[in-house]
Amino acid sequence: MTLDDHLDEYKRDGYTVFRNYISTEKVKAWRDMMDPEFERLFPQRPEAPRAKIVPLLAHEKLAPLAKEHIQMPLMLDFAEKVMGPFVQLDSFEVSGFPVRDDELKGAVDRWHRDAFHNIETWKTVATMAEQSPRLYTPPLACNCLTYLQDMNEETGPLRVVKGSHLEYVFIDEEDEHKPHPRESFLDLKAGDMVFTHHELLHSGTWNISSEVRYFLSAYVCRIGLPHRDTFDLPAVHEILAEAWANNDRRMLRFFGEDSEFMAREEAAWARMVEEDKAALT
Repeated sequence: MTLDDHLDEYKRDGYTVFRNYISTEKVKAWRDMMDPEFERLFPQRPEAPRAKIVPLLAHEKLAPLAKEHIQMPLMLDFAEKVMGPFVQLDSFEVSGFPVRDDELKGAVDRWHRDAFHNIETWKTVATMAEQSPRLYTPPLACNCLTYLQDMNEETGPLRVVKGSHLEYVFIDEEDEHKPHPRESFLDLKAGDMVFTHHELLHSGTWNISSEVRYFLSAYVCRIGLPHRDTFDLPAVHEILAEAWANNDRRMLRFFGEDSEFMAREEAAWARMVEEDKAALT
């Protein structure tokens, strides 16, 4: 698939899948590094649905792999196609999901939309139903989820409501842990990356396999919005030093350093306004 094909799919469904985003060797490298870390983390909160390492770029052992992963050009190429040249990191983490009892096979974790979404704001407004589906708009944020094992009935698939980024579809609190009549299970292999719109309704499924389930989450947002990760980290300083040396404006902007992004956007607005005026008859 070309990036344009991915964009068409993304606009229609609210997500797109990049197959073999990272290699089998890289998946193994990540898992080998993380298994001992999560063996230590899980007992600290045994009833929690998952454990996290965040910010991943701050982790002494994992930072080298994390630096490489977060700078993969394909992710930023597509993010800029989706959001324009305004992409900033919000949070970079790895989540590990421990093995659970077989009785939880197929159980829904929790339906939700991701950070910076606004559809839920209008949940109680009566006119929302008549406005679905709405026009597609670029997201304020996206999640780039890279899976480190095949996703199946045992490891617990990612489930989505296709097209929900364009609809005022709401799930009541009492139904957040129940299957949805429009849900789809994504067929994902180890190394695949799912790129989601922040308005997409989705949920995980409990892991009953014999191994920890992992995903890497690079959550990106529009520059200028709040970001959960601190950028005052040695790994980030190293990335920025190289970006300054290469005048890599995209990578500088990724870590919040672009004083001219509004001026460039306002110049584009001005051109559009003049084109509209010129088109008047």
